[in-house]
Amino acid sequence: MEKNSYYNNDICIVGIGCVLPDANNPREFWNNILEGNCSIKEMPEERFKKRLYFSDNKNEKDKTYSNTAAFVEDNQLKKICENLGLDFLKNTRIQIMSLGAARQALACLNPGSLEKSKNKTSVYLGCMELDEALLLEKIFLHNKKLFKEYIEKNGLKDGKRIFEAIKKHFNGGKKMDKDTQIASTLTSSMVNFIKKRFNIKGEGALVDAACASSLAALDAAINSLKNREADMAITGGAESNLGPETFVLFSKVGALSAGKCLPFDKRTDGLSQGEGAAIFILQRIEDALRDKNKIYGVIKSIGGSSDGRSASLFSPSSKGQVLAYERAYEGLDKNGVDYIECHGTGTQIGDVTEIKSLNEFFKTGKIPVGSVKSLVGHIKGAAGAAGLLKCILMMKNKVIPPSKYIESSLAPQDGAVYLNTKAIPILPKEKSLRFGVSSSGFGNINYHLVLDEFKDSIEIIKSERNKPVEADKIVVIGSGFAPSGKIDPSSFALKFKIPPKSIPFIDRVQLLALASASDAFEKSNIEIDSLDKEKVSVISASSLGLDSILNFTERVRYFEFEDALGFLNKKDQGIMINIKNRFPEVTEDTGHGILNNVIAGRICNTFDFKGKNFNVDSDFNSFLAALNIAARELKEHPGIVVLIFCDEKINEDKTRVLRTNVSCLLLSTLALAKKKNYPIQKLIKKINYYE
Repeated sequence: MEKNSYYNNDICIVGIGCVLPDANNPREFWNNILEGNCSIKEMPEERFKKRLYFSDNKNEKDKTYSNTAAFVEDNQLKKICENLGLDFLKNTRIQIMSLGAARQALACLNPGSLEKSKNKTSVYLGCMELDEALLLEKIFLHNKKLFKEYIEKNGLKDGKRIFEAIKKHFNGGKKMDKDTQIASTLTSSMVNFIKKRFNIKGEGALVDAACASSLAALDAAINSLKNREADMAITGGAESNLGPETFVLFSKVGALSAGKCLPFDKRTDGLSQGEGAAIFILQRIEDALRDKNKIYGVIKSIGGSSDGRSASLFSPSSKGQVLAYERAYEGLDKNGVDYIECHGTGTQIGDVTEIKSLNEFFKTGKIPVGSVKSLVGHIKGAAGAAGLLKCILMMKNKVIPPSKYIESSLAPQDGAVYLNTKAIPILPKEKSLRFGVSSSGFGNINYHLVLDEFKDSIEIIKSERNKPVEADKIVVIGSGFAPSGKIDPSSFALKFKIPPKSIPFIDRVQLLALASASDAFEKSNIEIDSLDKEKVSVISASSLGLDSILNFTERVRYFEFEDALGFLNKKDQGIMINIKNRFPEVTEDTGHGILNNVIAGRICNTFDFKGKNFNVDSDFNSFLAALNIAARELKEHPGIVVLIFCDEKINEDKTRVLRTNVSCLLLSTLALAKKKNYPIQKLIKKINYYE
C-alpha cells in the first residue's frame, strides 16, 4: 500500500487562471460547471459565415453540416485588453487569452515569489493550431502577388477596389503590421509574449500532441522542474481556431456533432469544438512551502503512451489508453482514485473506447467520471488543461458536479466507472483526494495525470528517488537524413504501407520524417523489431503550420474570395476556381496529413512504437528545445527517443516557413547504449537555449 505522504520534489500547482467560453476566470468557470451551463451555441456571423460554409447535405464539397461551438466572446477579450493595455485589433485571440489567463495565474503567487525565480521560469504551453486570424492573414499575403498579377494581366478597371475588397474580407479589421505578420508565421511567439510581458527568462516552447497537447506540455514543464533546470513553470494550454475549415475537417471524418456534444450518452452524435486558455503555475513542493504560496494540488505523476501500429491515426485504442494509465499509476494506489475527468469528446467510438479502457484498468469499485467538454466543447490543445482546472476546483469546493444531461449512459452498470447525474458532496477523509485526468489526441497519443489534494497534516519526506542525482549521459546512437525532393508514391506505399491514394493528402514533412527515421535505423544497424517498442518515443521539432494545413485552409476559404468579389462578372471571378483547384479536395483522409504532431505519430504508427509522441515548436530554436525535452525524458524513462527535425527558414514576404530537408537522431542513455551494444556516435553535452 502506498504511503500517505508527499515528497519534497513533488510538483504542485500554485497558480490557476483561465479565459474560457462564458468564463473570465476560474470562479466563473466553476459556477458554470456546478450549474451545468452549456456554452455550446451557434457561431457568430463575423467568425462563421453560415451562408458560405453550411450545408445540410453532408456530402457537399468543402461544406460543413454544423456551425455550433463554445467560443469566447469578443467582449471578454476586449475587457482583457483594457486590463492589460493591449490593442484588440493588433493582437490575436490566442495571444490575448493566454496572456489574460497567465496574468490571473501569476496573481495567485505571494509577492516576491516570481521575482526569485524569474531567471529560471520555464514556459511550456499546449497548442496544436494557428490562430484563425493568422491563417487568414497568411492566405491574403500568400495570394497578394497573384491578385496583383491577375488585375494587371486582365487590365481590370476595378483593380484597386478588388484588392481592397479582398484585404478587408480577410483581415477582419485587424491591424496587421510587420511584427504581427512575423508572429503569424511563428505561432510559438505567444510563449515569448508571456515572457516579455512578465519579464521572465528561461526555456520555453509550444508542445503539440494534438488534443493531448496541454498534458504533454505539463509533462515537459514538470521534467524541467524535477531536473532543477527551472524553479518555476508556466504551463497549460491555449487554442483559438474555430474557422470554418476546422468544421469542414471534422465533418468529413463524421466526428462533428450537428448540435451539442453529449459525452458518454448514447444520444451523442459527435464532438463540439471550443476555444480558450487555462494556465497553471508549478513549483516543487519544497519551494512552494518556502515561498508560502497556496497549493491547489499536487501532481503525483503523468503517464503517456502511443497506440503503436493501429488501423487509423484518428481512431482511439483501449490498449494504448490502458498503457498510459499503467504508467501514471506505477507505484501509486489506483484503488484510491475518487474521480476521473475523462477525455470524453462525445464521439461514439471515442467514448465507448474510453469507458472500456477505464473498466479494464480499474476493474473494481465505483468511480464517478465526467467530461467538461459537455459545457465548453473540445478545446483541442487546451482540452486537458480545462479538465485539470475543473478537478482543482472540485477539490477546492469539495463536490463532484453532475452530468445533468445524461439520459442513457454508455457506461455499463456493472463497470468500475459511472456517470453521476446528481452532485456528490465530497466528505472529509484522512487520506488526500486523488483525481485522474485523461487526454488523447490524433496521432494516437494518450496521457493520464494523477492529481492529489494537498493537506498540511500529511508528512513531507525526502526520498532517495527524488534527490538530485548525477544524470546519465545522453548519446546519439544513429542518424538519418531525407533530402527534400519529389515524393515517389509507389516507393512510400511499398516501404511504409501507405495507400497510394492517401499520399497526396499527407504533408511531405511527414513522409520525409518516415524516410529519415528509417534511414537512421538502417545506417546504425539497429533492428527495429529487436527494440523494446514500449520504450521508444518520437519527438519532432517543427514550427506549427505545415504547408498541407495552409493549402487545406485555402481550399475551403475560396468561398471568401467568391464572396468578396461578388460585384465582378463571372469571367473575372474565375480566379476563385483556380485558387480552389490548386489543392486536393477535402476528404476523410485530409486530417491525417496536415497536423504537425502526426510527424511523430506517423512514425509510432508505422514502426509500432509505444512511447510518447509529440511536436515541439520554439521558433527556430525548435531543435534545441526538442533535444532538451528528449534528454530529460530519457533521464526519467530510459529507452530510445527518435528525434525528427526540419531545415526551416522564413521566406522573403514573411508569410510562410520554408521546409526542406528532414533529419533524424536516435538518442539513448549511455548506460543503455553500452548494455545493448548500440553504436555510440556522439555524446550530447549541456543544452542551453535560454533567452
